[in-house]
Amino acid sequence: MIKGLKIVMIIWGAIGIVAGLAHIFFLNQLVDLAGMEKGPAYMPWQGAALGVSWVVPCVFLIIAAVRDPLKHIMWVQFAIAEAVLLLAVNVYSTIRGLVTFSQVGSEIIIFAVIAVALLALYPWRAAKQ
Repeated sequence: MIKGLKIVMIIWGAIGIVAGLAHIFFLNQLVDLAGMEKGPAYMPWQGAALGVSWVVPCVFLIIAAVRDPLKHIMWVQFAIAEAVLLLAVNVYSTIRGLVTFSQVGSEIIIFAVIAVALLALYPWRAAKQ
């Protein structure tokens, strides 16, 4: 069970690093790919700042997974909270009509799968001790 948790944490961290780097270096291409409108001139700066805010914690998430998720249980909890909240934001934004499912559907699916996997593999008994 811990091995599975490590794998999911590493995958989630790698996804975050790749997404973060894409926001830093390829924001315009991501916007085009999603079929979204280009924003104001400061959007590349904001996208880069967002990218950094994904890369840094995901590096530490991978470190925690490789070392010992039980010793670093707060990082497991962070990963769960992040996946659940990102899922909620994307679903809510789709319901409100801010984005379409075709624009964020893949993210919704990824966030849901990761959230379910992390919750299923969470060491409930060991974490209470």
